Amino acid sequence: MTTCVFSANFGGFDNPVIHTAQTELIELHNFTDSNFPSRQHSMHPRLRARLPKIFGSELLPGYDRYIWLDGSIRLSQPDSVAWFLSQLGDGEIAVFLHPSRATIHEEADYLRTKIKAGSYYIRARYEGEDLDGQMREIEADSAYEDQHLYASGAFCFRPCSAVREAMREWWYHTSRFHCIDQLAFPYALRHCDVRRINEDIYHASHLEWTKHKLNA
Repeated sequence: MTTCVFSANFGGFDNPVIHTAQTELIELHNFTDSNFPSRQHSMHPRLRARLPKIFGSELLPGYDRYIWLDGSIRLSQPDSVAWFLSQLGDGEIAVFLHPSRATIHEEADYLRTKIKAGSYYIRARYEGEDLDGQMREIEADSAYEDQHLYASGAFCFRPCSAVREAMREWWYHTSRFHCIDQLAFPYALRHCDVRRINEDIYHASHLEWTKHKLNA
């Protein structure tokens, strides 16, 4: 079985990443301005980058497992992919818990607080997004229990029907309400067999961040 490791880097936002050679059979793909439609007249680059992230298994069909890495994350150990696959096990998707906040509501409150306090980093990216509309959408689902927040910078999955449906719902939330995708990530995955990785994504044993993360 072959694993696809994919990422995106538009507008040279991240420096090129060089991964450690892997013991597992993998294929690497990086979506860039040269191989992906610009959507320049209809879509902000931040939202555009969500397209390969969310629809990677449709854009790159034919693999048994997929690993998404944000553009500033590199595979730091020869067995990084093997480690990811062991986290996935026989589940449908493996994700990191968010290291700083525990629920979608905590994340929403964090964003509101930062915007009200005038945080340049947060306001420049997320002011004007429909945070309240997204929270109303999630809260309207009385069957959903808000118990987890996932860090969406890296995850591993099988392209099964449940995950594909979750990805499409994830895009609905990201494009309809708020471009910070980790807000809706747990909700979109609520019907999937999720395996949670018990490591801090920013200090994970098999990953390395090439850029300092702000306001995690």
